[in-house]
Amino acid sequence: MTAISVTKARDNIYQISEDDWNAIQETLFFNSIPGMTESIIEGGKTPLEDCLSENGVEW
Repeated sequence: MTAISVTKARDNIYQISEDDWNAIQETLFFNSIPGMTESIIEGGKTPLEDCLSENGVEW
């Protein structure tokens, strides 16, 4: 992520891309759901061979 910083007497302003802003918002949303962070971390530890394929999921 690249941010442009503008320093003023009272406040600092940061300009970031829309994609970066959306990623930050998504992270904040998932972190606001109780247990979600832990679930994502645990899911990341699951070996791929223990996961369902996309075709094995009923949507």
